[in-house]
Amino acid sequence: MKKQLLVVLLGSALAAPLAAYAEGAYVGVNVGRSDQKLSLDGIGSISDSGTGYKLYGGYGFNKNFGLEAGYIKLGTGKASYVDGADSGSISSKPQALYVAATATLPVNDQFSLFAKVGASFNRTKFEAVENGVSGSEKKSRTTALLGIGAAYNVTKNVAVVAEYEDYGKLAKVDGAHLKANLLSIGLRYKF
Repeated sequence: MKKQLLVVLLGSALAAPLAAYAEGAYVGVNVGRSDQKLSLDGIGSISDSGTGYKLYGGYGFNKNFGLEAGYIKLGTGKASYVDGADSGSISSKPQALYVAATATLPVNDQFSLFAKVGASFNRTKFEAVENGVSGSEKKSRTTALLGIGAAYNVTKNVAVVAEYEDYGKLAKVDGAHLKANLLSIGLRYKF
């Protein structure tokens, strides 16, 4: 009985520092530049940028690995085109929910680099006008999410974050493919 108690106490003493690292829940908000590239078969590609934002939360299992989930709104991409006798405009309004595994490399107590890989569950609303006829369509698609970034801890609980995320092909609709990414900065609060 004494040996079991000693093993439990020793195990608890050794696990306590690891438990402190595991208590890594956080929330954050980022705002930045959203770039959308719409490729139209037979016409070419059209790019536009706007303002995008994201709200997210996560949990660090230890100082190197964690899990993150969030909501992203990638703004509105608008473009006009002329193709022979046809002319028109198209706009896209993508948004997504995502979940990603995160890997963090602490450089020192204040600064760290991170990467993420996961899945993005996208929904895009397209509105088009061609030769005076308008229409709209919504498309959903799941894509891979890749991201890199850096965080600077201002205090023990607050960090300034800068990151780049690529959402791949968000949507495909009738000969059109939409790709998007987000370059953003924001604040993250760790509980």
